[in-house]
Amino acid sequence: MERLYSRFPGGGVGAGLLLLRLIVAAWFLEIGIPMFGSNPIAFAIAVVLASTGLLLVVGLGTSTNATLGAFCSVFSLLLTKNPDQWFRGVAFAAMCISLALLGPGGFSLDARLSGWRTINLSSSPNTPLQRNDKETL
Repeated sequence: MERLYSRFPGGGVGAGLLLLRLIVAAWFLEIGIPMFGSNPIAFAIAVVLASTGLLLVVGLGTSTNATLGAFCSVFSLLLTKNPDQWFRGVAFAAMCISLALLGPGGFSLDARLSGWRTINLSSSPNTPLQRNDKETL
């Protein structure tokens, strides 16, 4: 995770990302839970949506889970063939992708697992730099 994000913001931005994760997770559960009693393909999508929703609540693998959930929610729209839900589904997929691009935030398990990194810079190096002003021909 530390290669994807330079930092995990806390404070108001972290709280906003936590709220966005919780809203997307609730929406995944709202879409996925009614699909459990359907055919095997819908059941598989429901399992993916429910598990990605639960992982988003704790903030583990946020980018991957949000992207996977966006694809599953669009695929579930294709299964229902309900034309009045298309705008809602596309808007939700855009919200999932924006969550994937923004990252998990400071209030997530991803931030805790990455840990805080410190870089210690000393003011005087152990070996002094030597400057050679002579030109060689």
